[in-house]
Amino acid sequence: MKNVIIAILFIGSLILTGCNHNDEPISDYYVRYTAIAKPNANVRMSFSTEPGKYKLIQTSMPDGKFQYSVGPVNKGFKADLIVSYEGGGSVEFISIEVAKGPEPFVLKKSGTNFYDLEYIVE
Repeated sequence: MKNVIIAILFIGSLILTGCNHNDEPISDYYVRYTAIAKPNANVRMSFSTEPGKYKLIQTSMPDGKFQYSVGPVNKGFKADLIVSYEGGGSVEFISIEVAKGPEPFVLKKSGTNFYDLEYIVE
């Protein structure tokens, strides 16, 4: 009798483990941050890399274009971008783009003469 109960429990656990109760498949998202400033200008750029963590970059670029990608991140990730010239003032353009898995990046938020942007990955 004990062996029958163990066999039933084992088969039941296999059936339950094979069932996926999640209607939506798990997908990886990637976030791309872009800032365009004056060429060779010193820029301070901070962006979220994972929940609660940020990366700060202080540098200049010959063409003034700064672009960084992070991921994979989960749905609900708060993409946060803050950019300014080191001497103060907003850069010409900033944006946040998101890609789902291998799909191309899609523009989610952008602005001209902005200091910061925020977007929640959906």
